[in-house]
Amino acid sequence: MARKVALPFRHHGQLFCNEARSLLTEAGFELVCNDTGRKLTRDEQKDMIRDAYAIVAGTEIYDEDMLSVCRKLKAILRFGVGTDNFALDVLRRMGVRVGIIANHNAVAEFALTLILSALKNIPLYDAAVRGGGWNRYPMWELNGKTVGIVGLGRIGLRLAELLQGFHVQVVAYDPFLNREAAARLNVRPVALEDLLACADVVSLHLPLNEHTWHIMDRNAIARMKDGAVLINTARGALVDEEALIEALNNGKLRAAGLDVYETEPIKTDNPVLLVQNTVLAPHVSALSYETNYEAGIVCARSILQVAEGGTPVYPLC
Repeated sequence: MARKVALPFRHHGQLFCNEARSLLTEAGFELVCNDTGRKLTRDEQKDMIRDAYAIVAGTEIYDEDMLSVCRKLKAILRFGVGTDNFALDVLRRMGVRVGIIANHNAVAEFALTLILSALKNIPLYDAAVRGGGWNRYPMWELNGKTVGIVGLGRIGLRLAELLQGFHVQVVAYDPFLNREAAARLNVRPVALEDLLACADVVSLHLPLNEHTWHIMDRNAIARMKDGAVLINTARGALVDEEALIEALNNGKLRAAGLDVYETEPIKTDNPVLLVQNTVLAPHVSALSYETNYEAGIVCARSILQVAEGGTPVYPLC
């Protein structure tokens, strides 16, 4: 009987490339996919993963109850990098190999896009011209500014690389800082409170866990430099949205660029939608053709490597 690979996320048809599917089917795996066009119910998800050898996961939840039905599971690959939807302790106890993909270039490019869009007032200009106006708002240059990167992993390091040509000073906070990589990119390590106090732009690139939830709360935002810009392409719950909106409205912060929110999809009554000095996107920073293609290949290769007694390409456990 063929070993099953489950793809429960509803956008697998658009994201998981044909070459990745071929790698698995040619190796004798059977793909079981969510072709409903909608998010599966918990019972439907359980039925799909019950006999799976491997799962290619989206943002659906894999808590202890969900994983309790998995009798043959050997690998779970996140089609992304955030694993806050995984019960990692349960997966480790089960002996399941966990892997992620690499999206650092796409996310870093998008973070840089949000930085420039916020400084240059792109949303305001776009709305003005589309509305028949010719409003000419003052804008700011990135040149000469200090950019603070909170979380200097692969994405943060790539952003630091992209910033090299802008003649900025880059400072970074990371509790697990790669000092060699930071030195190579002329990134100065600092404490979080010092970063907030000196940075003109703060870009968040941390995972979401019990230690980072609301790391940007009202007190942290108050420590930020007056007129600073906050960028978040990581996880919405890193930021206390109520405190952020207050700071944007009272002028403490100049602008914010957000790709993620505390509740997703964002609700139509979310007050952040009424704040003019924001650049908003629907959690799409990693959604490039190049990243999606490579992500599928990485997931497929990870499953094949686990089947051969190895580890995922980018292993977590």
